[in-house]
Amino acid sequence: MDIKGCILAVLVAGGVVAPDCMAAEVDHGDRPLYGFFLSNPLGFTNASNENYGFAKQTFADLTNSELMYGLSGGIGVYAATAIDGIYYAAPYYYGSSMSMPEPRPMFTYNIYNGRVREIGNWSDGATDLKPSDMTYDRKTDRILAICYGSAEGGGVYEVDRNTGAMKLICKMNNGGGVIAADPFGRIFSINHNGELLQLDLTRENSAKAIYQLPYAYLSANQSLEFDYTTGKLYWAANTLENPHNDQGHGTWLVEITLPNISPDMDYSGDMAGYSYQEIDEIGLSARFQGMYIPYATGGFDAPGFAEDVKTVSSPDGSYCTIEFKVPATTFAGDPLASIDGYDIYRDGTRIHTGKGAVNAGETVKYEDKAIPETGKEYRYDVICYSNVKGDGPKSPAFAYVGFDSPDAVTDADVAVSDDFMSTTVTWTAPTVGQHGGTFDPSKTTYDVTRLPDNVKVAEDITECRITDNLRRLMRYSYQITAKNEFGATKTETRDFVAGTPVSELPLEETFDNPTAFKLRWNSIDNNGDGMTWIYGTTLGMNVFGDYEMTAEYIISPTSVDAFTKDADDWIISPPIKFADGERYTVTFDIRSLTNENLNVYVGPRNEVEGMRLVKSFTLNKPQYTDDEAGRMIFQKYSFDLPEDIAGTTACVAIQIATPLNEQYYSYIQLGNILIDNAESGVQDILSGESHFRISNGVLTIDGEYGSASLYDMNGVRIRDIRNSETSVSGLHGVYILMIDGVSKKIVM
Repeated sequence: MDIKGCILAVLVAGGVVAPDCMAAEVDHGDRPLYGFFLSNPLGFTNASNENYGFAKQTFADLTNSELMYGLSGGIGVYAATAIDGIYYAAPYYYGSSMSMPEPRPMFTYNIYNGRVREIGNWSDGATDLKPSDMTYDRKTDRILAICYGSAEGGGVYEVDRNTGAMKLICKMNNGGGVIAADPFGRIFSINHNGELLQLDLTRENSAKAIYQLPYAYLSANQSLEFDYTTGKLYWAANTLENPHNDQGHGTWLVEITLPNISPDMDYSGDMAGYSYQEIDEIGLSARFQGMYIPYATGGFDAPGFAEDVKTVSSPDGSYCTIEFKVPATTFAGDPLASIDGYDIYRDGTRIHTGKGAVNAGETVKYEDKAIPETGKEYRYDVICYSNVKGDGPKSPAFAYVGFDSPDAVTDADVAVSDDFMSTTVTWTAPTVGQHGGTFDPSKTTYDVTRLPDNVKVAEDITECRITDNLRRLMRYSYQITAKNEFGATKTETRDFVAGTPVSELPLEETFDNPTAFKLRWNSIDNNGDGMTWIYGTTLGMNVFGDYEMTAEYIISPTSVDAFTKDADDWIISPPIKFADGERYTVTFDIRSLTNENLNVYVGPRNEVEGMRLVKSFTLNKPQYTDDEAGRMIFQKYSFDLPEDIAGTTACVAIQIATPLNEQYYSYIQLGNILIDNAESGVQDILSGESHFRISNGVLTIDGEYGSASLYDMNGVRIRDIRNSETSVSGLHGVYILMIDGVSKKIVM
C-alpha cells in the first residue's frame, strides 16, 4: 500500500531555473546515501511497482534509487536514523483516508544483510505523540527524536534502543521539525521559518537561530543529517515555500556549510561563513526521511570500503573466518594502489591489526578463534587505512558463530481444489541457517498447522508437501514450522477461503459484521495502490444523512498522491454450488456522490484470475434521491448471471473500475449483496406485518406499510405503490419491489 499522508503530491509540469548560488556543482563521486522514501512516484530501479521503503542512491545520481526494503500493508515510517548501517525506525499503520495513523512497534533494519527485528512500542497509542525526525548522537551514544504532540508537548526525546520507548529530555516548543547531531554532540534543527537552529538540551525552549535559509513551511516529515567525512550538514528539504516555487512538491538535498567546525565552537547568529547550495532533487515529488551518510574519518583521500566482506562459521561451529578484498579506490573514488594496513573489529572491539602494505584487490583472510561464546551473532567491521591519509569507512559483515536453526522456508504456496474441499501445501526447504551459522539441511523437519482453527495437519515430516481436507467454509492459512535441535522458524502462507461451498440460497451480505464478512468473502486491492474497499466508516452520516454498514470506496484530495492508479478493486463472494437447471441473479444497493464504473463477474475461483465479465454499468451523475427525512436512498441494481453457471461451483464478483479523475475524489457505498434464484410466480415478503402477492396482473400488499416502490433491473424507480392493489399488467421480466426498505426480487 502506498502511504497517504495529509499532503497532496502533484507532479510538477515544467521547471524553475535555480539561482546561481544553488547551481554550484558538488562532486561527491559515487558515495552512497541511504534513506526512507515515504513516497517515490518515479519508483525504483529494481521494483517499479513499489512506492516506498528504505533505499540507496548516490550523491552523483539522487533520482536513481535502489529499493532495499519495501514496506506494504499500510505500514509507514514517521522517522528513522541509522547507527553504522543499522536503522531504527518508528512506524505506523495507516488503514485508510478515513482513519488516523496508529503507532506500530519500533523496528531495526540492517542495510547490509537485510534483517529486520522488532524492538518494542515507541508509543502506547494513548497519546498523539509523533516523531518528525531522529538522529544518532555519537558523542553521548544515544538516539534522539524531535517530536510533536499536544499532550506531552514538542521537544527532544531519547529513544531506548532496546525497548523503543521514548523519554522526554527537553521541551523545545520553539524548535523545529528536523534534528541532527554534529561530531561533537551539538544538536541542530530547522524550523518552519527556514531558520537553522542550535539546541541546548540542558535548557527548555533554548533554540537559537543561527542562519536563515530561503525555505519555509515544512510540508512533510523529512530529514537532517551531518556528513562526518566533511562536517557539512545535509537537509532533505520539503517545504511549501522555496526558491523553486513548487508548493512543496519537490524534495531537495540542500548542503549547509557551518563555519569553523570544532569541538568548542559556540555558534552565533551574526557569525560569518554560513552558506548553502542544492545538490539535486531527490526523486520527483518524493518524501525522503531517515537520511544516513556513511563516512570515513580519514577523509576523501583515505582508502575506500573493503570489498566483498564475508564471514563463515567453521564446520564445527567453534570459530569464524573473515574474508575481504582490499579496496581499489579511495573513499572519493580515485584509484588506489595499496593500503598500509587494516583493522578488524568484533562488536566494536579491535581483535586484529594487519600491518604492512597490501595491494588493491588482494584477498585477505583472518580466523577469529577467540570467540567469547558460540551460538550467537557478532558484528565484524573491517577498516582499511593509510598511514598518511587515515582510516577509511567501516565495512561490516555479520556472523552467527555456532550451529544454527533452519532459516524460514521459501515459496510457500497453497493450491485449492476445484471443489474447494481440499488443499495442497508446498514449500522449498531452507538451505542455510536462520542466522547464517553452521547448518545441516538434512536434519530439518517440518510441522504444519492450519489456522485459525489450530489443527496440526502434519508433524515431524521431511517432505515439503502436504494435503488437507476441509469442511467448514471459512478463511484459512497454514503455518509451516522448520525445525532442528537448535531452534525453529515459522512461515505463514497466504490466506484463502475454502471449504464446503454455499448450497442454500439466497446468499446475502449486509456488511454489518466486517469480521464475518472477511471469513468468507474476498476483498482485493488488485492494483496495489492502497485505495480499496473499506468498511464501517461514519462518513455516510455526514454525506448521505444516515449511517449504514456498507462497503465503501473513498478517495479524498487530502489522501491521494499523483501516482494513485485507476480503480481496480474487487469484492468476491465465497464459492457457491449452483443447482442444475436453475437461473440466478445478483442484486445489490448503491449510492454514490461521484461517477463510477462498475463490473459484475463470475469465475471458478474466489480470486481475480479466471473471472469473466457479466455486466458493465456506469453511474453517470449521482443516482440517488432524498427520502422524506432528507437521506439519500440507495438505488437497487440486479443482473442475471450466465445460465451456464447452473450445475457448477462458482464465485460472483463486483469490481469498481473508475478511472482516476482530475479531482482525485470518489465516494460510493455498496450494500446488501444478494445472490439468489431468479424465481417466477407468486412471491411473498415480510415488511413489518406486510405481505404481498401477484395475481392476474394485480399486485396486492396486505397489512400496514409506510412506503413501497417498484424498480427495474437498472435501479430506476418506475412506480410508487400507494394503494393496497396496483395494476402491474404489461410488465414482464425481473423487477425489485421495496417495502419500507426491505426488498424482494419478483418476476412477472
